Amino acid sequence: MNSTNSSGSDTLLSNASNVIAITAHEFKTPLATINSIVDLLTSKLQADHLMDAFYQKNLSQISSEIFALNSMVDEMLTINNILNGNIQSNKEMMDIGSLLPSLKEQYRAFPDDGRSLVIHITGTPREIFASPAQLLRIFSNLISNAFKYSRNNDPLMHLDYQDKTVVVTITDDGIGIPEADLPQLFQPYFRGSNTDGISGTGLGLSIVRSFITANEGTITVNSQPDKGTVFTVTFRYPDTCQ
Repeated sequence: MNSTNSSGSDTLLSNASNVIAITAHEFKTPLATINSIVDLLTSKLQADHLMDAFYQKNLSQISSEIFALNSMVDEMLTINNILNGNIQSNKEMMDIGSLLPSLKEQYRAFPDDGRSLVIHITGTPREIFASPAQLLRIFSNLISNAFKYSRNNDPLMHLDYQDKTVVVTITDDGIGIPEADLPQLFQPYFRGSNTDGISGTGLGLSIVRSFITANEGTITVNSQPDKGTVFTVTFRYPDTCQ
């Protein structure tokens, strides 16, 4: 009886997982089409010298919404793969600093309010053994949250090459995280009690922790409501892991 129930549950979970994967993939094509149309409209308006503040504002808003939807779809696909054990870490020797130009460009003047990502680097660069793609996803997610939940100041990313570890902090001056929410912060689909009216799936930080664990790193958070949040991500150098 227990075996039958277990088998039935596994089947339901497998079917649900397939539905999520198929649905998420199906969203990708129309989103890509809409994004291409926006790019064409932008180019045409600029070529005909018809681009004004009205068109610029609304086309930019459409692009921002497409970016947000794509991020949500990517999160659904990623968490689905994580829960099914389908995530592979293609690790190599790499310097986290090599990711900074891409991150800086991605969040330049984002989200259209004049703010941008500020990056500080201290110490002598050293390499770690990790997956560049997963680390890029980790920091992209944390930086996106810093923009989303903060107010006026530029989010700050500090890359500190220490003696035995490389430490990355992402700091914002945002709404903060209530103390009661902290134990559940990295659980799938969990959203903070003070995030009403702010879009999100509740998957991002769960993905972040999974990728950090896959790359043998650690993450901690220090936050106060209405004062801001600091996420600290740490990776050890290969020659100090013994």
